[in-house]
Amino acid sequence: MSEKEYYLKVGKIHKEVCEKVKPLIKPGEKLLDITKKIESIIQEYDVSLAFPVNLQLNNLVHYTPLPEDEIVLKDDDLVKVDIGLHIDGYIADGAFTVTFDNNYQDMVDFTEKTLKKVLTDLKPGMLISEIGKRLDEEMKNSKYKIIRNLQGHQLKQWELHSTKSVPVFKTESKNKLEIGEAYAVEIFITDGDGWINASNKALIYAITKVTVPVRNPKVKKLILEIKKRRKSFPFSERYIYDHLKYSKVDFFLLKKTENILEYPILVENPNSKIAQFEDVIFVDEKEVIITTK
Repeated sequence: MSEKEYYLKVGKIHKEVCEKVKPLIKPGEKLLDITKKIESIIQEYDVSLAFPVNLQLNNLVHYTPLPEDEIVLKDDDLVKVDIGLHIDGYIADGAFTVTFDNNYQDMVDFTEKTLKKVLTDLKPGMLISEIGKRLDEEMKNSKYKIIRNLQGHQLKQWELHSTKSVPVFKTESKNKLEIGEAYAVEIFITDGDGWINASNKALIYAITKVTVPVRNPKVKKLILEIKKRRKSFPFSERYIYDHLKYSKVDFFLLKKTENILEYPILVENPNSKIAQFEDVIFVDEKEVIITTK
């Protein structure tokens, strides 16, 4: 298949998966149980996870359930569902938001509509900064704020975050939407401060591109197995135990090496909520295609 065909195929599957996932997001359900159900749905298709399923509550970003996670969805929760799939390293990265509280439905709807507007009528060769310019226009008279330090990102085979970024506000960047490129365009809109900070806790990890030698043979084997299966793609603690069948001690020792990257949970103002929507675009010769739609 061509790159375009890969992106279209995995994007179509991503859309189908998300439609099956939406009914699972409801009060009274454990995050861990929902995650396992999502993973089961994904296994129905010829795809793999590009990163751990993210179920991010309220003011949090980059949260994936722990192996013994006891968090249960409540009636006043807002849930951001971020799913990444790949076929042979070609990625569909998309997100949607569900709220059970009518006080936040307007913010969710606004975020979804805003992303749809900024992705309409994009053209090959257009400046990527046009997306940020459009977002500035949409946010101008809004009562909400866009989180300015979270941006979209270029996708390449086996590269979730590649060279170019997709700004969420007007910039002077001269980067263009070049034919054959793919981008994950994501926006996070909040009733908080519009800025997100890293916490001191991480639940998502990746192996460094260049690894240093380790003495422990089991940890060495674990690193090699992750690199073989995940390459540079992120993984979770659950992946180590449930899929690779290594122990907590093995994972602890792995984290003590210099071969692991940590992606911390990101937090907004404690009293705020964040809505997220995300789609992938592919720049074809005559048009820009939203692959996840």
